[in-house]
Amino acid sequence: MNINSIKKLSGNIIALALFYFIFLCSEYMFDNRMTVFTDSNGVVMAQSFILGSSVPGFLSYYFIDRLCDRKNFNKKIIPCISGALSLICMIGIYLTGSYAGELLFGIILFIVLGYFGSLIHTQAALAVKHLDDGLNGITQLAGISYGIGILLQLVHNNLIADGMCQVIFLAAAMIIMTVFCAGSLCEVCGYTCSAECYGYAPKKLGIILILIVFVMTFVFATLDNAVTLVHAAGSVDIGQWPRIILAYSGIVAGFLYSADDNRMMDFIMYIVLLLSTTCLIVISCGGPFMIGLIIFYLSAGFFSVYFSSRFMIFACHTDKPALWAGMGRAVNNTAAVVVAGVSLYIMRAPQYVIMITGVLLFAVTSVIVFAYHEQLRRGDTEIYSSVASHNQENVYRKRQAEDKAEITVYETVKMTDDELLELFVQEFHLTPREGEVLDYLLHSDESMQDVAKQLAVSRAALYRHIANMNEKTQTKARMGLVQFYYSWTREKQ
Repeated sequence: MNINSIKKLSGNIIALALFYFIFLCSEYMFDNRMTVFTDSNGVVMAQSFILGSSVPGFLSYYFIDRLCDRKNFNKKIIPCISGALSLICMIGIYLTGSYAGELLFGIILFIVLGYFGSLIHTQAALAVKHLDDGLNGITQLAGISYGIGILLQLVHNNLIADGMCQVIFLAAAMIIMTVFCAGSLCEVCGYTCSAECYGYAPKKLGIILILIVFVMTFVFATLDNAVTLVHAAGSVDIGQWPRIILAYSGIVAGFLYSADDNRMMDFIMYIVLLLSTTCLIVISCGGPFMIGLIIFYLSAGFFSVYFSSRFMIFACHTDKPALWAGMGRAVNNTAAVVVAGVSLYIMRAPQYVIMITGVLLFAVTSVIVFAYHEQLRRGDTEIYSSVASHNQENVYRKRQAEDKAEITVYETVKMTDDELLELFVQEFHLTPREGEVLDYLLHSDESMQDVAKQLAVSRAALYRHIANMNEKTQTKARMGLVQFYYSWTREKQ
């Protein structure tokens, strides 16, 4: 991802960084407030509750988006309402004086944050996909955003001492993120994706990815709970310096994963998992806690960027990107909830139980990772996750179009306008509805709102049709599509 690409994606990078910052800061603030009402075990369990509540939020964006399309509802209203609700919950977490009130505000807040997370991950993934660089920049975008988000949290926790000022700072970040989300959902700025873009990714591959992240989360959630227990008990002053390690590990992970067209991404994460499993065993057996803490934060950055970017890449190859783009964090949070009680038991179990558990987890992960790559090797899906493969697909389409043009050039000399349009639709694989939209655009200079009314579709649906045709014809915007069509017809004639 070059400098120009970073500039184009600056809004997505900022929004994703703000999401990481708000999500992690809210979790940290919640944990600190919970220490007033319960012991360290209670804090860990309460944390698992709020993380679990974010999962319905992550999944809700896809269904809300579909519902808005069906009802022709203004999508920008949803993030505005959600943003206002989140501000109320942040203030409620800070001011409430009971365990039940703290937990209630926390659950509502993280449901809303889950919705925002899925929206932002989807828009970021599709924004990268629409660049000429292909999907290779997704890991870099995720890594940069994660690093910035962690550094913002470090500044927030160290430079702002007063609790209410911290809440105000967090609320300001929430407002900025809400404004971006509302803006990204306007028809001009939003992106769409369909299975025709790069090939359809089967659901079974997504299920295998879910299993990989789920099992990996078991290791990292257990490590996280060990750190949370120590922090809540006050036996060791962890401080904020490990956050610097976490930030830089996320940034480094993003660039390492993108090397060699993402081919080494899973191998790198596999090595990190091995290191983390060893770290878990060492800490549980009474080894040096600070060394384990450093390894944990280094590994956590790699893992967070891995599961976020893996599902963002996968989402761009499905016909439901809004469902899959944020699935990585949804699965991670689900697993964290499921293993919360188990991990607490493991941390207090005899050493041989911890060692056996660690070995079994690593073995299960190895089998699932092998199955995942075997699935890819057999060619059951056409996942193109690199710049090279994306460009090869574009070259193939252009050559295919050129070959068809050479064959049909003589036949099109005397073609009518309707015949030319029909040939254009066939050559560039437009759907019948896209053909109707193109036909109207060719003979109209009306505004998009008027065109949408004439075609009896919403503006959102109209922009999606145009975006799909832009994708298939390698053009940009309405004007570029129309100009390309007329240049194409001149060549035919």
